[in-house]
Amino acid sequence: MSLLKLAGVTRSVRLPDSSTLEILRGVDLEVEVGDHVSIVGRSGSGKTTLLNLLGLLDSPTAGTITFEDRLVSKLSSGARDRARGADIGFIFQQFNLLSGRTALENVVTPLLYASGRQFWRREAIAADMLDRVGLGARMSSMPEKLSGGEQQRVAIARALVRGPRLILADEPTGALDIETGAVIMKLLDDVAESSGAALITITHDTNVAALARRHYRLDHGVLAPLEFSYLDQGAEFARVPGNGGA
Repeated sequence: MSLLKLAGVTRSVRLPDSSTLEILRGVDLEVEVGDHVSIVGRSGSGKTTLLNLLGLLDSPTAGTITFEDRLVSKLSSGARDRARGADIGFIFQQFNLLSGRTALENVVTPLLYASGRQFWRREAIAADMLDRVGLGARMSSMPEKLSGGEQQRVAIARALVRGPRLILADEPTGALDIETGAVIMKLLDDVAESSGAALITITHDTNVAALARRHYRLDHGVLAPLEFSYLDQGAEFARVPGNGGA
């Protein structure tokens, strides 16, 4: 079942000299429910622009984006905001935790915009999510008292607390050491799988990208499928035609 689909998506901006900068060029991508997709690309390849489109934060110059069988361009700004708040969870390299608030209070924050049962049970739901990510004993801790890995777990719990259909992880291990990063990615994949959410990881780290089930590379605004080949020196990408994937 298709959750998110990009068809022929481009994004360009007009520069001060009246020339046009093409950031994304004809991007096609379909993400199924429960899918795990990685997108790898160097700095300046268009990753941030693509993330903003995937998260319904921006609109394409051309092409279409469909989310849960709804054409995004036909949604009002309010409907788009509601879909983003309820159905999309963002995890960033910078944890963006609220200082002066406990781990529990940070995870509760998205539920302040919920309604009904989610709103009234917000603290219990947030506590359960923190427990799922292994921080049941750290709920009262302030962010500055948590390690980098623990702060990332809080950020993951906050992103997942409303039960999003789509999780967007932008360089989720960039601030962590290799061992902690591997643990965090395993946790994120396990939690996403158990909740049936689709996970898109945007990264420059081949080790992180390799954990996905389908792999893509974004290069100069062009998105193409990849497969991995493993050498003694580590993983490197090899472009393949067709559907690709691993």
